[in-house]
Formats: sequence, C-alpha cells, structure tokens
Amino acid sequence: MWAILRREWFIFFSTPVGYLTVAFFLTLSTLFLWFLDTDFNILSAGFADLNTFFVLAPWLLLFLIPALCMRSFLEEKRLGTLELLLTKPLNMWQIVLGKYLAIILLLLVTLLPTLVYFFAIEELKLESTPIDWGSALTAYLGLLLVGASFVALGLLSSLVANSQASAFIIALILCFVQFYVWKGTADLMLQKEFYRFFNGLGIFEHYLSLRQGVIALKDLVYFLGFNYIVLYCNTLILFKIKNH
Repeated sequence: MWAILRREWFIFFSTPVGYLTVAFFLTLSTLFLWFLDTDFNILSAGFADLNTFFVLAPWLLLFLIPALCMRSFLEEKRLGTLELLLTKPLNMWQIVLGKYLAIILLLLVTLLPTLVYFFAIEELKLESTPIDWGSALTAYLGLLLVGASFVALGLLSSLVANSQASAFIIALILCFVQFYVWKGTADLMLQKEFYRFFNGLGIFEHYLSLRQGVIALKDLVYFLGFNYIVLYCNTLILFKIKNH
C-alpha cells in the first residue's frame, strides 16, 4: 500500500498535476474571497471568520477532485500496468487505499496554504472581534471529510469509465448528487420523517454541522461509513477485473 502511495505521490509532483491542483484551488478561492464582488467576499461580509470559504470550498473540490481522480485507474489500464499491479502480492484494499490516501495527502497540501487567510483576517479585524479557532478547525475537518468522500467516488468512476472525460463526468455527477441533490430532495418533502431521511443520506447536512463547529458522532460515523462502502465497491470491481 505504501509503495503505491509513494508512487502516486511521485507522479503528482514529477508532473504538473500536483502543482496545478494547488494553484487552481488557491487562485480561485483567493479571487472569490478577496477580490471578486461576490457573496463569498470576506471584506464585504464584515465578519472576522472564514465561513464563506467553507461554503465555497466544497464547490471547488466538486470539480477539482474528479479531475484528479479521473486518470487514477484509467491510466493504469491505458499503460497496461493495472494487470501487472493485480499480479503483485497485494490485496485489493491495499491497491485502493494506496491511491486513496495519496490523493487525500495532496488535498491536505492544497488546504494547508489557506491558513494564510486566517492570519489576514487577524490583521484586518477590529481588536474586539474574536476569531473562533475551534469552529474553524472543526470546519477544516469537515472539509477534509467531504474531500475524502469525493475521492472515493472519483476512484470508483475511474474504475468503471472507459475514458478520462467520462470518468470526470461520472465523478462530477456522483459527487454533486451526494453533496447537494439529497439535500434538495429533502427540502421538497412535507413530512419531517422523509425530510430527515433524505437529508441524512447526503453529505451536505453532515458537513453543515461540522462547519458550524459541532462534532457529532453521527456525522463522523456517516463519513467513515460512506467512505468504507464506496471503497469496498472499488475493491469488488478490482477483484472482478482481476478474475475476468
């Protein structure tokens, strides 16, 4: 598993992929938060927090992570190295987790520079305005869990698709459905039981709790369970490819 992780990590930063990922996310988030006249602009909001960043970031990841994942298994198929990889003394979980953790590490590297935004707010805020650091750290945890869920779906798309373009589109649709469509469906429900059921299926509601600084066991269980189920589906497809 660790050999695959190191290999993926080397590919990210021996090619422009890793650098473009970090640059894409930081450039767009900086423009939306500090320069463009949008609802996400921190200076226009007038509050000493990064709530607008945590609203914006999942939508950026919605496009960024499918783009990162689309080549993962498809490139192995194109080069003929997937069959070679499957003959190695590795189980399916080790292969999937190696690629999964490599992309999550890249996501961490991408999010790390955004801490600069907090120092900027610290300099700009009024002296009497406190920054809720605890809530911010919880929101970062939520953002990382959202990103991890998108990675799991992106890897699944890379396994079932026939081209990188189709892998990107499938991953984009799956991530959008899981992040927002369940929430939109719940809003259409008139009965509270159906509202809670559909809301609980999607990522949005669980991320919202973490974004607001609330760490609830049900939200952590949801993200861990969701990632496990999707990654397990990845291993099943790999096993089927191996025995085809």
